[in-house]
Amino acid sequence: MHNGKKQSHFWDIQVSIANASAKSPHPSLMEMHHEIIEEMGHAPGLDLVDYFVGIAKISSQEVDTYFSYIGRNKQKPDTKTNIKPSPKQFTEKIATYDNPTILKFRQSFIQEYGEPPPDRIIEYFLQQIQIHKQKRQPIKHEKQGFFDFAEKMASSNNPTVLKFRDEYNKQFGGYPANETITYFLKQIQVARNTNGKNSDFESKANFTKTVANGLVSTVPQFQITYEKVYGEPPTAELIRIFKEHQPPQHN
Repeated sequence: MHNGKKQSHFWDIQVSIANASAKSPHPSLMEMHHEIIEEMGHAPGLDLVDYFVGIAKISSQEVDTYFSYIGRNKQKPDTKTNIKPSPKQFTEKIATYDNPTILKFRQSFIQEYGEPPPDRIIEYFLQQIQIHKQKRQPIKHEKQGFFDFAEKMASSNNPTVLKFRDEYNKQFGGYPANETITYFLKQIQVARNTNGKNSDFESKANFTKTVANGLVSTVPQFQITYEKVYGEPPTAELIRIFKEHQPPQHN
């Protein structure tokens, strides 16, 4: 009784995976096959294949190609050699899989055609990955994407506002808002405190030098920015450091 429930539960999981795969923009029997292997650790059974073919309206040619791929005949043992998809068609299908890599593609291509893919097909594979990534990847919340980028830049070597602004422009085609720059500066402090390389004053002094080198040009602006990060006004010593590290035109 217990085993029956367990088998039924596994079947429900596989059906759920098949249903999700059938709802994709370009449902593929081959893709469903690999999704089942990744989730369940084994290939789908014929009953699940029949179920998926029905709900996803898979063509008979694709079914024949699939059974050729897994080394089984669909119906008759004396069936003529199944027509294989063209290398480009095969490449397009592999590019729709989750987390496609050149290594996985090469292995699948060799299994299908008995030889490694030529360079032009590998190049085509990489192009298809980008196309499908744009179609299928969920778009991240815009602001969170900015913050994630700021966090990454803050943990890089010698982060500065100028470098951050330049890299941000290359990434997003524009310059960051003050909110994003403030977040970037906060993350610099988090990274430095995590590394344990600076005392509290040294951390604040480094922050002051960073701000002075391109973010704000006056003491009042510095005080406002500093308070946003630390929740307190800067000391006279930090204001002196700010003035000393401003570019010559501001001095």
